[in-house]
Amino acid sequence: MNTNSLISKDRLTSVLPKGSDEDEIDISNLLYSLWRGKWIILACGLIATMLGAYHAFNNTRPVYTASALVALNTREEKAVSNLESVVSGLSTDWMSINTELEILKSRTIGARLVDRLNLDEDPRFNSSLRAPADPGLRSTLRESLMWIVGAEPVERVERDPQSIRDDVITKALSPLSVSNDGDSYVFKIAATTGSPALSAQLANTLAQLYIEDQLQLKFDATKQAANWLSDRVAELRAQLEASEQKAKEFDSSIELVSDEGLAAVNRQLKDMRERYDASKLTAERLDDRVRELEAAFASGDREALIGIANDTTLRRLAGTITDSRSDAFDARVEQLVARARTEADRARSQSATLAASVEELEAQVEQQSSDLVTLQQLQRETEANRLIYESFLVRLREITVQQGIQQADARILSEAVIPKFPSAPKKSRIVMMSLILGVALGAALVLLREMRRQGFRTARELEDRTGVPVLGQIATMPIRQRGKLVPYILENPTSVTAEATRNLRTSLQLSNVDQPPQVILSTSSLPGEGKSTTSIMLAHQIAALGNRVLVLEGDLRRPVMDQYFDINRHQPGVSAVLIGETPWNEAVVYDEKLGIDILNGDRPKASAADLFSSEKFRALLSELRQSYDYIIIDSPPALVVPDSRVIAPLVDAILFSVRWNRTTRTQVAEGLAVFGSIGIRVTGLVLTNVNQKAMRRYGYDKAYGGYGYGSNAYYRK
Repeated sequence: MNTNSLISKDRLTSVLPKGSDEDEIDISNLLYSLWRGKWIILACGLIATMLGAYHAFNNTRPVYTASALVALNTREEKAVSNLESVVSGLSTDWMSINTELEILKSRTIGARLVDRLNLDEDPRFNSSLRAPADPGLRSTLRESLMWIVGAEPVERVERDPQSIRDDVITKALSPLSVSNDGDSYVFKIAATTGSPALSAQLANTLAQLYIEDQLQLKFDATKQAANWLSDRVAELRAQLEASEQKAKEFDSSIELVSDEGLAAVNRQLKDMRERYDASKLTAERLDDRVRELEAAFASGDREALIGIANDTTLRRLAGTITDSRSDAFDARVEQLVARARTEADRARSQSATLAASVEELEAQVEQQSSDLVTLQQLQRETEANRLIYESFLVRLREITVQQGIQQADARILSEAVIPKFPSAPKKSRIVMMSLILGVALGAALVLLREMRRQGFRTARELEDRTGVPVLGQIATMPIRQRGKLVPYILENPTSVTAEATRNLRTSLQLSNVDQPPQVILSTSSLPGEGKSTTSIMLAHQIAALGNRVLVLEGDLRRPVMDQYFDINRHQPGVSAVLIGETPWNEAVVYDEKLGIDILNGDRPKASAADLFSSEKFRALLSELRQSYDYIIIDSPPALVVPDSRVIAPLVDAILFSVRWNRTTRTQVAEGLAVFGSIGIRVTGLVLTNVNQKAMRRYGYDKAYGGYGYGSNAYYRK
């Protein structure tokens, strides 16, 4: 039965120490990993350097870069100071500078560059002028495949001239670059080609075309303005002449009118109105006197008549008048009334005459005022037309003068010279970058390998990962068969492996000083991790101290003790003892070479787990405790069968073997979780099959055997 399915994730993580974290990065371990992979990093660096050098010196075509500098004119310079340009100078803000950069890179300038240098006749830019190349392997295979499937071959379509010209312009602009450093008004025009002379020619020509483009822009704008002004001046001249003729004709059609004459007529009109008002008042006064005289005469009131008439004669006649003589008085009154009527009529006539004169003068003034206003308006229109005409005429003359003195808003600060040395490839830089990339790739491979590694290489790494102390590290031995283990142990009592086993023995005894373990369970996660070898070597080292030791083989399904010792395969073993066929003391085999007893495993007639969980096995262990100082149970792997979990509650210590750089972290964690699931903690771990040469190669030489323990040189003869 496989116990993997019985281990939950929570129980699996519970056996790991709380301080361990997969995401934590140990800088020292990282550096150690890089040092261990130094040969891989060196090899990658060398290979990349050689490839980079080969590419730099054999597969790259040298190119040459020539640069011309163009500076914008930030101050406005005029040949004639009082002439205003049609096109204003360039602004110095960043938008204007970026605009000029785009103009330099525009296809319009590119087209002029092609025309100026006749690049459309250069095969380097016009691919249609090149000789047809031999069809490559890909084209041949494509045509063969089309012939096999019966497809019609694709006919080559002739390109139109405009398409060819567009490609030439694109290729002419591709080696050119324009830049500005952002701290000045200088543009750098760089051309990079395979020809030094062509690079300088492209850069200088583009700079010259840019200057010419500015001049042409100003010339075209000035010319367009001059043409427009010429037409406009002609129109304004015609308008001026028409307005002058109209004013002249109107002036000749009216009486001579001026502001002074009109003022004199207004003064005359004023006097006439005053005279008219006076005569009108006189006429009204005389009419009132006539009415008063007539009323008083009619009423016979002589006193009133005398007062109204204010006549001396009438007053004198009034004094001599009698009742019988009043004719003279009346006659005088009638005479005065008649005279008053005559004066009133004369005053009314005079007032009427003056009124007519006033009306006539008013009409005359109104007409002359209207004519004067019209004349002045025509004169103002004529003057306005004259001013506009003269202004446009002056501007036309200025622009005509400017056509010959236009200045560009930029100048060539430095012409490109033919470069003597290629600008690329930078061979030393390519080689250096290749070395850096190779080293980086090698380091990445080393780190990737380290990240993918699942095994354990050091005791510290194993302890940090599991939280269980490592009691021993057993080195690998130069044997390939189990039967050669015992001779090797006897022939090499001072080997590194023997010393490591002694160290394991001491660590196990000190794991519980008050009550040293007597029954020891030796197990692992999977088969082939060295637990049986460790059990035998540990038993030998414990027996070397004068202890009675028994190795009980708990793996009844795949017993291996008969391969280590001279034991008959059919010798009764553990299962025979537990089912009562053989007493245990008759089944035990004593090995004189190592000085230990072995109770080998035999094929069980019942389930091995059932046998180990029986009371007979408990009784057997109790009886063995009385006869032996130490009992080492070599159990099957914990992740394969449940036997170890059944035996674990009956033992005093558990040794868990982990094969060096092979047993994965997950397998170790799951194996420990098997015992954690029943509340039993593993006493210690044993790192087996440690490869000393690989440890030194990985940089762990001081972690194992670094002080010479176990070497022959340590023991003085």
